[in-house]
Amino acid sequence: MGKGSKPTIGYWHKMGLYMGESTSNEALRAVKVGGELAWEGNLVGSGSININKPMLFGGEKKEGGIVGTLDVRQGEPTQMPHPYLQQQVPGPWPAGRGLCTTVFNGDVGAMNPYVKQWSKLWSRWTAGWTTPVFEPSLCKVGEGMNPAHIIYDAFTSTDQGMGLPTSMIDVPSFTAAAQTLFDEGFGLCLKWSRNTPAGNFIATVCEHIGGQWAEDTSVFPTKIKLQLFRADYDAGTLPLLDESNIVELESWEDGALDAGVNEITVVGHDALIGKDIAVTYQNLANVQAQGRVVADKRQFPGLWNRELCARVAARECAAASALIKRVRLIADKTMLGVLRGDVLAISWQRKGVVRMPVRVLEVDEGTFVDQRIRLTLTQDIAGMAATSYIAPVFSEWAPPDRTPYPLNPEAVYEATYRDLAGNMSAADLQQVAADGAYLVSVGARPLGTAQNYTLATRTGAGDFTEVATGDFTPHGELAVGIGKTTTAITLANHRDLSLVTVGSEAVIAGIEHCRVDAIDAGTGDMTLARGCVDTVPHVHGAGTLVWFPDLYHGADPTEYLVAETVDAKLLTRTSIGQLELSAAITRSLVMAGRQGLPYPPGRFKIDGLDYPASATGEFVVTWAHRDRRLQADQLVDTTAAGIGPEPTTRYALRLLNDATSAVLAEKLDIAGTTASVELDFTGNVRIELYDTSSVGDSLQRHVHVLAYTPDASPVTQITAATYNPDDDATVIDGGRI
Repeated sequence: MGKGSKPTIGYWHKMGLYMGESTSNEALRAVKVGGELAWEGNLVGSGSININKPMLFGGEKKEGGIVGTLDVRQGEPTQMPHPYLQQQVPGPWPAGRGLCTTVFNGDVGAMNPYVKQWSKLWSRWTAGWTTPVFEPSLCKVGEGMNPAHIIYDAFTSTDQGMGLPTSMIDVPSFTAAAQTLFDEGFGLCLKWSRNTPAGNFIATVCEHIGGQWAEDTSVFPTKIKLQLFRADYDAGTLPLLDESNIVELESWEDGALDAGVNEITVVGHDALIGKDIAVTYQNLANVQAQGRVVADKRQFPGLWNRELCARVAARECAAASALIKRVRLIADKTMLGVLRGDVLAISWQRKGVVRMPVRVLEVDEGTFVDQRIRLTLTQDIAGMAATSYIAPVFSEWAPPDRTPYPLNPEAVYEATYRDLAGNMSAADLQQVAADGAYLVSVGARPLGTAQNYTLATRTGAGDFTEVATGDFTPHGELAVGIGKTTTAITLANHRDLSLVTVGSEAVIAGIEHCRVDAIDAGTGDMTLARGCVDTVPHVHGAGTLVWFPDLYHGADPTEYLVAETVDAKLLTRTSIGQLELSAAITRSLVMAGRQGLPYPPGRFKIDGLDYPASATGEFVVTWAHRDRRLQADQLVDTTAAGIGPEPTTRYALRLLNDATSAVLAEKLDIAGTTASVELDFTGNVRIELYDTSSVGDSLQRHVHVLAYTPDASPVTQITAATYNPDDDATVIDGGRI
């Protein structure tokens, strides 16, 4: 625990970063660096945010953190080049209009020469459109954008889309689809990269929502229509295909039960936390019929919450497992104008089918000379399944909670001489002042995935200083209360008892130190040797905390003085940072210098008994010596034979009226380990026995109350050998020193 200057073990890295993001966005919602959350909020439009996460990657003990300013530039028409960039690299800089860019200036980490990857969560609904926003009131659906608006923008955007004129959009069909999707709460959070062709992107959106777009060439100019696969029709009024207008039935395929998919896992992506969501659905009737599960997994990255994933999984499972019919036929010219995505009805007497709804998948309108139409049809399944035969099988992975929570419970106490003897060299131990004092902390493992905690301390009104790292302490609560002689105990609500070993220390209520002689980590049953180190046995109630701090604690290396008050905070550390100082409870401890005080005597007995209820006439109090220096780091319990004593040791025996605390008799300079007592008093007597020396009194004392009755000729006296300081002197050449 020596003091000295701190060596340089690494450096913080400061850097300016210019990052291109996308086209203009509505708002910045979160910033992650190296996969860790550096900032979260809602910055609308352009602006600046301050990131103050110096512990994001573990602080100076690991890879530093992020501290600095991030300027967000949404590319407004009046946007000018960034001043910081112009200052760093002279010369012309682009203004970045129409583009979303960010500029960071500050600390990007420590110890590691590589810059960690940055990622950001953006929201976009009405920003960045190159055409007037289509139906603005329907654009935002939850955290997502209305898929009809996504498709509209992909068709018409002159920046990244197809650049079609808005006059080619069939507004009624798009408006109807947008309203349906809005009412369903079906918004998508879907990334569109420039290397994805617009047509492919639109197809992906249609797959998500269960819909299809089609060109209506029956009007001029050609219109782009959008249709959703929903049960929004009356089968009795659908246009009918039958023997009267079917020229040729090319194929009729009935769905086969064997090897048909009956379990679908849909994988979405929660953009808010950056984690995938997996939901599995089964068609239980199909599973039973096949006698096995035939599974398939499908990716829908735009589904951003569990509810949407579940609905789409139900839809996909219904379509895959329903044994639907597929038909290819040639119809006459009465079917001209049929578009992909339309719903028709088909009747075919030889198949026993009457007005079966079918969805048009492909249309071949033939030639000007041959106006027959070839149609590819599939039996229609209602788009958003909600029927009871589709059973969910939940398989969502829940990410671990890495939030640093306060420790509960936690405590601080003053280090014992045993603590110092077990953790300091003999030379360092000799340098500790007689009135020196040290602080020890214990704390339970909190919720989440905490790694350890930082111990921060201060004296007076100064700032807290991080002084040590602590490990979470195994602990539990007494299932039932225990007396002073109880050795077999049971702990309830225990945690990490598997880390506790026989021979290690247990601390009950922070006031009694014990030795673990046997333990069952599963049941919480254990045997303790009571009253070790500088403590004596106490009575403890049910629910009292028991700590096992031998290897699992925090230790402040600072040497404090007697009567000095030390404040401490225990700051939980996880992989994403450290608990804020303001969120931790302040624990205060007034130092007593316990490591320098003599130990109380052991084997306290009255007439050879442990804590008798009564005594009559003369009784004898006996005890055994204790010596902290000889005991060193050993856990010697109160029942052990005598050890020592230390030089200048004498014992104090006091007898008090328990009702009034008036002193009946006392002798404060006893030598040896026995005293005879007589009292001219009738009633409850409180007996106190403790060690005293030139340094001070022992931290604790034996206390016992008994009912006393005097004999026939009562006197008040304590008969015991008297301490003589000369007995502690060292003889050199016949003289005492």
